[in-house]
Amino acid sequence: MEDAPRGLRESLKRVAVTLKEADIPFALGGSYACWARGGPEPVHDVDFMLREEDVPRAVEVLAAAGLRPVDPPEDWLTKVFDGEVLVDLIHHPVGRAVTQQTLERSSEMSVDSVRMPVLDATDWFEMTLLALEERYCDLARVLPMIRAMREQVDWDQVRRSTAASPFAEAALLVATRLNLIPPADPAPAAARPGGIALAGAELGDAAEGDAAKGSKIEGSAPEVRVPERNGPTGSRAEGSRGEGTGPQGSEAPGWGAQGSEAPGWGAQGSEAPGWGAQDRGAQDRGTAAAQRRGAQDGRNSAAPGARPGWPDAATAVAPPPGAQGELDLAEADEYLAGELHERLAEDPRVAELGLEVVVADGRILVEGEVATDARRRAVADVLAEAAPGRPVRNEVTITGHATAADEPANVETIS
Repeated sequence: MEDAPRGLRESLKRVAVTLKEADIPFALGGSYACWARGGPEPVHDVDFMLREEDVPRAVEVLAAAGLRPVDPPEDWLTKVFDGEVLVDLIHHPVGRAVTQQTLERSSEMSVDSVRMPVLDATDWFEMTLLALEERYCDLARVLPMIRAMREQVDWDQVRRSTAASPFAEAALLVATRLNLIPPADPAPAAARPGGIALAGAELGDAAEGDAAKGSKIEGSAPEVRVPERNGPTGSRAEGSRGEGTGPQGSEAPGWGAQGSEAPGWGAQGSEAPGWGAQDRGAQDRGTAAAQRRGAQDGRNSAAPGARPGWPDAATAVAPPPGAQGELDLAEADEYLAGELHERLAEDPRVAELGLEVVVADGRILVEGEVATDARRRAVADVLAEAAPGRPVRNEVTITGHATAADEPANVETIS
C-alpha cells in the first residue's frame, strides 16, 4: 500500500509537468485535489480537469511523453496510463463542462514539490456532492474530506448549486449537525463569476430564462438547476416525465423544451397545451432568498425534540393549517420548488425527503412515493397551505401501488 501512493504521485507530477510545458490549461482534480488541500491521500488513480477542446492535444503530448492513451466508452473523460497508473483527463464532471472560469478559480499550489493549479475547493465539493446517488452515497468517505477542507469552501454557494440533489442535501445536513460546517447564511452571498457550465454553456453568462443544455453521464448525479448562476429553466434530468429532457429547439415532448411546439411541462414559448410558457422578467432573488430564510428561522426554532425519528403521518400531531406560514409566491419557480420540497420534508404529516416538486407557470407538480395513503393526502394539504391558490397536481404514489392522482377538495386539480 505504501508503494501505491508513491507511484500515483510520480505519475501525477509527470503529467502535470508535461501539460505545463505544453501550455495546456488544467487543474488537478479528484481526490488528489482534496489531498493537496489537506485531505486523505487516494490509492486508485489521478484526475486532471481540462476543457474539452484541450483534451486531444493533451492526449497527444502525453502519448509523446510515453503514456498510453485509452479510448473509454464514457463521453465525459479520456484515460491515459503511465505504466500501471490510471490518469483521468476529465472535461465534463457530473455532466457539467469544465470552463476557462473553472480553471481560473483554481489555486496554484505545491503538490509533492511540483507547483500546479489545484481545483477550487468550492468547485470540488459541488462536483463531489452532485456525484452522490442511490448506488453511491458514501458519507464515511465524504465527511473526512469536509473536515479537512471546510475553511476553504463557500458552503452557501455549495448549498445553492447542489440544492436539487437530496443526497447532497443529506451530506450537508449531517456535516452541519456535526458542526463541521456553518449553518446556511441568512444573508445570501452573491454568486461567484463564471462557473461550471452545463454541456458547454457558461452558466455565469447565461441570460435570464435560458434553459441550460446538458448531457447526463453514466454514474453521475442528475443535472441540476443552479439558480444563482443561471436563469430559470424548465429542463429536467434524464429519466423524468416526458419523452425528452427539454433540449433547446426540440420539437419532441419534454420538460421545458425551448421553442417546443409539442406538449410539455413549462415549455418556454410553447403554444401547445402544457404547464404554460415561461416568459418572466428577472426576480429580486436576494430579497426572496432572505425572506425564505427568515421564514425558515421560525420553523427551525419550533418543535424541539422532533428528531431523532420521523413520525408517521397517521400518528403525528399535525400543525394547524398555515401554522408554518405561507411562502413568497412571487419568487422564481426554482426557489419556490426548493422551499416546497423543504416544507414537505419538515412537516411531520409528510416528513419525506425523496419527493420531487416542480413549479411551472404558477402550477405545482409533486411526484414520488410514500408509505401510506394518509401521508400521500397530507402532501397536497401541506402544499395548499404553503402556496394557497396555486393549482397542485399530486402524483405521489403509495409504495408498491400505482395510485392515481387524488387531491383534497380544496386543491385545484389539473386535468
